[in-house]
Amino acid sequence: MHQLAEALARHRIATFRYDYPYSHRLQIGYSEDLIDPLEVLLQTTRAAIQAARALAPDLPFFLAGRSMSGQVMSLLLAQEPSPHIRGLICYVYPTRWHALLPDTISHLQHVPVPILFIQGARDPEYSNPAHLQPILNQLGPQSVRGEPARSLSKGRVEPPGNSTNPHATLHVIPGADHSFNLPPHSPKTQHHAIQEAAAVTAAWIQIHLQKPET
Repeated sequence: MHQLAEALARHRIATFRYDYPYSHRLQIGYSEDLIDPLEVLLQTTRAAIQAARALAPDLPFFLAGRSMSGQVMSLLLAQEPSPHIRGLICYVYPTRWHALLPDTISHLQHVPVPILFIQGARDPEYSNPAHLQPILNQLGPQSVRGEPARSLSKGRVEPPGNSTNPHATLHVIPGADHSFNLPPHSPKTQHHAIQEAAAVTAAWIQIHLQKPET
């Protein structure tokens, strides 16, 4: 996340990063039993949103979370819509990880802002993009502000194209896993995958900054 924040900064996107309480208990090693209860995760996110907006009240505001944080943020938006939040970016959203939410999908149709999913193509344990795409196509049509930022080509993001569901956009990074690592034989590295994720994020945000707030 530190590398991704630096990559986003090069696109003039400021980030406000925060920890969940359980993060400070990981010195003893990771275990799902250490994860905070859902309400603690939601309350921490609420507090972070308030703090970030207090620091930069005039900036357009987007939420972005990696893996579990995508579940937390999307659930919070589904339950408590905010007129200040323009969109949600989910990095490697874990559709197959059910430790936090037994149903990781159904609440997504109630998220009232556009969602960008950036997934690794080599992530079958947590989220196989082939499994995610049909779910995105079924998301409710009530939020139609989003348009897809298509795949990178020669370092640039192509213009938006047609989408069967303008509410959600899926971008898949070839060869990347759940941590955006690439296979040893790949000519690219995790650094390249993170740069791609940042570029796609920046292009998608720019698209939505050109749209009026509702």
